[in-house]
Amino acid sequence: MAQQYAMNAYQSLLEDEEETIAVGDDSDADTTETLRESNKWDVFWETSQNDVTSSDLDFWKNAFKFTKVVFAIVLLVIVLGTAIISKGTLILIVSNIFPPNALHNSSLKTVNGYFRYHTTDTATRYIWSLVLIVLAPYVYTIISCLRRLIFKKIKPIEIKPLVLMLVTETAHSVGLSIFLFGLLPNLDPISGFAFCMSAALIPAILNLVYPENSQNKSENSKCKHMRRVVSLVAMISSVLSISFWAVYVHRMEGAWQKDSTGLLILFIFAPIFVSITWWENFVPKGDKNATGLIGIKGQLHNCKIKVYLIVYAWKTAVTIAMVTVIYSVNCADGTSCIETLYNVRLNATLLSETFGKTLLVEKVVHEECSPYLPFSVAIVNIVSSFACYKCCVVANKIRTQILSYSVPIVLATPITVAIMATELMRNELSMTSGCNLPFPRWMDGLAYDWSMIVASIMGYMTIIMVTTYIWRQTKQRMQRKHQIFVQPMYCGVLLDQSLLLNRRKEKGDIKSIDVKMNDSETPRPGEQSSHSPLRKDDTPFIYICATMWHETKNEMTQIIKSLLRLDTDQCSRMNLKDFGIMDPDYYEFEAHIFFDDAFDYDAGESRANGFVKQLIKTIDDAISSVHTSDMKIPPPKKIETPYGGRLVWELPGGNMLIAHLKDNKKIRHRKRWSQVMYMYYFLAHKLLSMGGSKERIRTVADHTFILALDGDVDFQPSALQLLIDRMRRNPNVGAACGRIHPIGSGPMVWYQKFEYAVSHWLQKATEHGLGCVLCSPGCFSLFRGSSLMAKNVMKRYTTPPTEARHYVQYDQGEDRWLCTLLLQQGYRVEYCAASDALTYAPEGFYEFYNQRRRWTPSTMANILDLLMDFKNITKRNSEISMLYVCYQMLLMVSSILTPGTIFLMVLGAINMAFPQLSLYWALVLNLIPVAIFILLCFVAKSETQLAYAAILSTVYSLVMMLVIVGLIKQAAENGFCSVINIFLCFVAGVIIISALIHPQEFWCIFHGFLYFLAIPSMSMLLMLYSIGNLHVVSWGTREDPKPAADQKPGESVKTLPQKKGAMQEWLDKIGFAEGREGKSGYMFAFGNLFKCMCCPQETPDTVDIKLSAVLERLDDLEAKIVDPPAADHKTNGNESAASYLFKDAKERNTDDNSNREQHGPGQWTQDPDFQKSITKILPPEEETFWRELIVTYLLPMKPDKKQQEETQKKLIELRNKVCLFFLLVNALFVTIVFSLQQVNADSGGNISIQLTCAAGSRGASIEPISIAFTAVFGVLLAIQFLCMCIHRMSTFLEILSITDIGLFTPKRAKTSEDSTVTVKKGLELVRNMQTVKDDNLKPVVSADEYVAGSTAASPDTDEAGKTQNVVRQKELLSTLTRRRRGEQEYRSLNDTFRNSLKKLQSPEFKYDRREFGKIDPNTVHAMTQMSLDPRNKRSIMQRGVVVSKSRGIVTQSANNEYPNVSSTGSPHVTACEITDSPSKDK
Repeated sequence: MAQQYAMNAYQSLLEDEEETIAVGDDSDADTTETLRESNKWDVFWETSQNDVTSSDLDFWKNAFKFTKVVFAIVLLVIVLGTAIISKGTLILIVSNIFPPNALHNSSLKTVNGYFRYHTTDTATRYIWSLVLIVLAPYVYTIISCLRRLIFKKIKPIEIKPLVLMLVTETAHSVGLSIFLFGLLPNLDPISGFAFCMSAALIPAILNLVYPENSQNKSENSKCKHMRRVVSLVAMISSVLSISFWAVYVHRMEGAWQKDSTGLLILFIFAPIFVSITWWENFVPKGDKNATGLIGIKGQLHNCKIKVYLIVYAWKTAVTIAMVTVIYSVNCADGTSCIETLYNVRLNATLLSETFGKTLLVEKVVHEECSPYLPFSVAIVNIVSSFACYKCCVVANKIRTQILSYSVPIVLATPITVAIMATELMRNELSMTSGCNLPFPRWMDGLAYDWSMIVASIMGYMTIIMVTTYIWRQTKQRMQRKHQIFVQPMYCGVLLDQSLLLNRRKEKGDIKSIDVKMNDSETPRPGEQSSHSPLRKDDTPFIYICATMWHETKNEMTQIIKSLLRLDTDQCSRMNLKDFGIMDPDYYEFEAHIFFDDAFDYDAGESRANGFVKQLIKTIDDAISSVHTSDMKIPPPKKIETPYGGRLVWELPGGNMLIAHLKDNKKIRHRKRWSQVMYMYYFLAHKLLSMGGSKERIRTVADHTFILALDGDVDFQPSALQLLIDRMRRNPNVGAACGRIHPIGSGPMVWYQKFEYAVSHWLQKATEHGLGCVLCSPGCFSLFRGSSLMAKNVMKRYTTPPTEARHYVQYDQGEDRWLCTLLLQQGYRVEYCAASDALTYAPEGFYEFYNQRRRWTPSTMANILDLLMDFKNITKRNSEISMLYVCYQMLLMVSSILTPGTIFLMVLGAINMAFPQLSLYWALVLNLIPVAIFILLCFVAKSETQLAYAAILSTVYSLVMMLVIVGLIKQAAENGFCSVINIFLCFVAGVIIISALIHPQEFWCIFHGFLYFLAIPSMSMLLMLYSIGNLHVVSWGTREDPKPAADQKPGESVKTLPQKKGAMQEWLDKIGFAEGREGKSGYMFAFGNLFKCMCCPQETPDTVDIKLSAVLERLDDLEAKIVDPPAADHKTNGNESAASYLFKDAKERNTDDNSNREQHGPGQWTQDPDFQKSITKILPPEEETFWRELIVTYLLPMKPDKKQQEETQKKLIELRNKVCLFFLLVNALFVTIVFSLQQVNADSGGNISIQLTCAAGSRGASIEPISIAFTAVFGVLLAIQFLCMCIHRMSTFLEILSITDIGLFTPKRAKTSEDSTVTVKKGLELVRNMQTVKDDNLKPVVSADEYVAGSTAASPDTDEAGKTQNVVRQKELLSTLTRRRRGEQEYRSLNDTFRNSLKKLQSPEFKYDRREFGKIDPNTVHAMTQMSLDPRNKRSIMQRGVVVSKSRGIVTQSANNEYPNVSSTGSPHVTACEITDSPSKDK
């Protein structure tokens, strides 16, 4: 029975199969694909396995995880250690002020005599050491503000925040001075540590008055009341702490029968005054209409730099004044105390009734210690405090704040007290052999009063309860310093308290589960193409825009796989929100491909060319490769547009991929005009048509980004996320680029690997550090929408070239010119070295030279444009300073003189290799080939120039070998007594160190030898070729394949007959040769005389096959017209596409081309390759937009012979001027240097300087002018190396910040009292649930169809009573059937996720390690409970209803609790919501 059933099913498969034979290009590949589709048994698939960016991804992920763990532990040790050192050194200095003596034997200082001190006098050096500790953060803040004020554009100051800051900071300085110089010196070391924890009353009060507003609206009232109770307890605890300290002071001083009223009052009010400085962190920030402290805080945010500059200068003066007052009041001898304080007198007696009585002296020398010991201790304190502060910043940047910041800072005071209590019991704390630190000694039997212990515990509890926010992990990576801490620096006295109370309070990490669709979330009319229900105004939305032209299949595959990885990542983050977990990295995107020259013309009709069809075939292969299953998506929707056409795919994750097919006859081509096209489409049409207020449009524009890509780029989702992080951290960043890695094979690619590495390591990092990156490459760059919408950016970018220099600056390097426009408007362009992208580099010498022929003049033209306008640039752009302008000027000068420098280097190599030749003959020998090349650049064709350059490059590479020999010889003779040897060692050291700190790119250094050999070719010949061909404005790359590029409508494609040999023609004449050509893998020929094939094979006649396919297709269409299916087609009163094919030909030919383009379906849409695609039409408003945009900016340039001749004449004139200047400057430089060398040789070295080695031997001689140029290049390289090290440290932190190891991950969502789920674990589970597995493929087009199919199949199975083997055979045959029909491939990740979620929610579900991999059972259980939360279900239902309404879908499945929002189950709103064509179904 089973065999019979299998035979019947297989027969049914053969009978019901309706395969369509595609009619494509006349190529063997298409014929093979056609034959493959006709074979019913050919069910196996081949996928692309060339994952370039994923090849070593796992290794580096594990390496980064290990590094982050080690680095976090190192930070923990450093923060804890430096905090302990800072507090210990502070107490060391304080304990030597107001020491016990005959006049002042305070019980507070000695704890009733149990502490013994080494001195009885107060040295003013200890006082001034404390002043340095207090003022160090102030001075640093003042310098930082001055730097920003000088080099950056600062907003004007406002009065209210200035007055408030002056009042509060004056109170803080007064209180801190009394606290440090008066109160702490009257306490013993242990009590002093404990008293520092009492300065938190004002934050505790503000924390109660302004409670934290959690974003989790579904949080129960119990948690909210608990938070209020904790704030109230913290305030009460702070009040009690201060009160008990007053009790302790009164009890201790009262035991000695002393009047302590003044000291008691200061012990109460000083901590309150100190704590007022942290008010800003505990007051929420309001809008512009807010009043009170909230409103003032909002105003302060806009003018902080100038306010801080004034306030901290004032605090410095107040601190010095308070020190003077404290140590001069009640002086025994008038002003003698002030004179002693300022080192005018040697000593004076201070008789203060409040602080104590002591003898002020200039210094106290303790044993054999240095008299400057107090200042040394103060320097240690300052350095340790600064290091602790910086490490805390780093810990927050890389998101290890709990382990590396919160834990050590909270434990710093208890551990310090424990250490001090242990060490103070020792006899001495030795610093050196003869110097013991002047710490007081703790005698046995010490017992503190209960009031001190209670006050200490209360103070510590206050700080812990007030700063509970430090245990919430920060959401944002690589936060800037002002985003981590409220005030610009730490407090030098209360280091750990300031680091806790100054840490900026984070908002709630949990987003509302019970999501309400407000106006900013709900799609509005006209914005459906870019808004999903999950998107808010501040949600990053990325338009991914790739430009294509003549890319190969492998290149197309790389970018498609990159987009699919991004689609999978975004889909998982979207599905994670359905569990109520807020992913801080959530984003949405649309992918767009802009295809230049996408159409051919055949007999007056447009046809999509082979590159477009290659893209269509590539997508299915890429999907199967990325998702590791035979998965496909539905055929693209085809749309006729005013600029050509459009193909729209819905990717497996629900995101849209739109290919814009540009017709060169309808719209202007080239990359710049494609960018103009999509910038206006996204930012002028789609964004501005959203509606809403100007503030809303501005917010959306700030969070709308355009990712510019080349058609062959390969990247990971994390690379895009890093660029988004750059945009989020600084709203002034207009563009950000990543690290570009060239890929390919061959020596030219090897050369470019090293060239790209060095330029990114040194040049890009320096531009980022000193100012701004000047070029964000178009192959992988992220642009902010609002920056492109600024004045004089997008509008000016549409300027067509009208002058000769415009062709060089505008069209030859459009990405650099766009960045120039952004810089001129004050925006910053950044470089993110951790964001990696790979792109195919030119593999041939000719192609490489032509590419650089475009880049070199464009680079110099744009840099010159910036330098010529440097006054306005530095005024408008706060990131560009005069230092940066000078740096770029030096680079420009060195670039211009580089050919002359290389010429002289080759000249020296020839002279060294052949010493019998004079310098003149060596000059002539080197000048002749260069002069010939220059002449060829003016008179010869490009091919001739390139051929000569290739030959000359080979010769020069041999000359460079002579240079190597000469350098080795000179190094052996002179060693390090040669400036050249020192400089070369410096250069080599810089490159080696750069490679070592870039471990992922270390292997690029091995291509450095090839780079060295190519220096004359790439630095001299290439520059000459670029300048000499300045008038050539062609693209230069990917220009070989030209499918009907020059054809006009109405012309047919002409196929040139294959050239035959003489023997073949003679055999044809006598009839021995057949018209059909044979093929063989073994063939040899003798010119065109004869050709011999071994084992020939007859080639099948593909014409008959294709003709049969066409006739079969026509029969099928005719059958559908005669007997159309009853329920499949609705014409709505219009003619179908099939009936259009059978219209009278004469009637169709009467329509003119313009009417056909505007109203009828385009000819390309009738191509058999698009027969499975559904035809759509654009909305009227979008069609109007495109027509107006094309007319305004993008009309194809009409060929005007006269104008072309005039333009070419101007370009040649520009070329001649530039060449004259360039050649003249280099000729003068070579002449001067050569003349000096010749004069020096003739005079016996009179104008050179002879170096003398240390051992007395003679070193190499140097010429002053050579030293000058070596110094310039050396200074530039040193600046680049320093900037690279700083930038590399920032990149290292950035890499660690994106590395998630699970140990420091915040608990973001709670499902119950004892279970939590992090974002990382949630994403892992969601990705597992949405992964399509080959062993679990279902016949699903939508979830509802699957449910209906399963229900219908059950009765048949039960009636037949089939065994389990029969059922498995049926499923296998069904899978093969669907694979042939293409049903099972039409499946989305959301379908799979929903089915997996159903399985997860079923009572029969059991955890299986093989299915979930490394995901632990607790996470699976917690996520299951979250999915069953009624509020979460309601949230999903609301989102689904909104999507359904936006798409016009009102039907919901009765068997599924999730709405059937689309055929793929995607919650996204289609990126191109378009109306159905009259010729197709709805």
